[in-house]
Amino acid sequence: MKKTFKYGLVALAMFTILTSCKKESKLNANLDAIDQNIIKDKNSTDIWLDQNFLNPYNIETKYRFDRFELASGKNITPPAVEQVIPAMEMVRDVWIRPYEVAGGGDFIKKISPKQFVLAGSAEYNSNGSITLGTAEGGRKIVLYVINSFDKTNINSVKQMIQVIQHEYTHILNQTVDFSPEYQTVSRGGYEANWTQRPLSEAYSLGFITQYARVSPIEDFAEQSSNMLMLGRVQYNAIVATTPADAQVKLKKKEQYVVDYFKTAFNIDFYQLQKEVQKALFKVSPPVLSRLTGYGVGYTTLYSNPSTDPNQSAEFLGLWNAARTSMAAGGFVLKDFLMTFKANNVMTLRYTFTNATGTTTYFADADYTLALNANTGLTTFTLMATQPTGTTYSNMGVINARMAGVNSYFSTGSFRANWINQIIPGEIGYLGSLGAFYKTTNANSYFYGTMGQ
Repeated sequence: MKKTFKYGLVALAMFTILTSCKKESKLNANLDAIDQNIIKDKNSTDIWLDQNFLNPYNIETKYRFDRFELASGKNITPPAVEQVIPAMEMVRDVWIRPYEVAGGGDFIKKISPKQFVLAGSAEYNSNGSITLGTAEGGRKIVLYVINSFDKTNINSVKQMIQVIQHEYTHILNQTVDFSPEYQTVSRGGYEANWTQRPLSEAYSLGFITQYARVSPIEDFAEQSSNMLMLGRVQYNAIVATTPADAQVKLKKKEQYVVDYFKTAFNIDFYQLQKEVQKALFKVSPPVLSRLTGYGVGYTTLYSNPSTDPNQSAEFLGLWNAARTSMAAGGFVLKDFLMTFKANNVMTLRYTFTNATGTTTYFADADYTLALNANTGLTTFTLMATQPTGTTYSNMGVINARMAGVNSYFSTGSFRANWINQIIPGEIGYLGSLGAFYKTTNANSYFYGTMGQ
């Protein structure tokens, strides 16, 4: 007790000395140097962010480096100021505006993160992965790799917006949870050590990405964000390459996502998906040759030259001659379908009926498809050996009558492209019109509806 008392006297004496020496003076500290987010004079970037995010949506964008907003113990580069507006333009155009069209003008105002934090580099993790974005409590989204962002590069744009779509799905799920039945679709396939498992394995188990295997919550966010960013054509193409059981699972997950958006927010997910694709197409218009083929995108081209307007004069003349020849043989030629299969096979199918139209027949022939994804240069070469079966035998029956059309397909080369310059319409979607133009004469072509 005595020792404690002595220490108390010493402390009291020191306190008395300190208080008696108190001086009134102004603290000379530059708080702006301590926290760069205290903004006195806004620059052009600040004003643009206010006009495009803060004022209309009450969303703050922090780009001045603040170490407390980012993970500790990680080396992260500050964002370059000149990268801020280009990046946030894409956030506005590819993320916000599609939701405004599909969900209403106030949707983002009602449900949105209230802050974006920008970082120049990625956050590197101990398991070999990198973090491109995070969401915290539905209030903040951190976007990394801003310094390497290029708004004219479609892959760069997709990478960044994919992160936002994923994190925003979490925010939506925090507002209205998704069905607990979702996690039963791929039960047993979730794997925390996802970085060590190949994408092919994820596909085979009904996951759209490797990261989707982390948990049902991440699976749902990956499913939703990938459907939005891939678009219907490319998403369906991926699903078609997976095993039958995986296709069933991925289609079930797709339906869960579609139902969730409709039930929880009255949003037509496919409309939202199309609006996102429209925004991406403004960055980089879709190229038919890069979207055609098994596992790539479109797998069919359907045409009825007799009723389709604006078929080229050369092709239509050959088609009409074939119809006349078929009629002489007691048949009515209806249409044709090209199916682009695995291993560069294209199956050409003619549909025809008997004279009265009471019986429908199909005639098939297989061609080797050579399509250059970059240039669109295409050739169709009739295979010397054809499969057996009724439909292939039928081609032998009508082959002479279809000789002109068959020769048109197999002679020379074509260039794949849209036909919207001749027949106005949307490109890049299911049902868009694609054409193959003769390389020796751009006025000679055939076209049809692109499908899957």
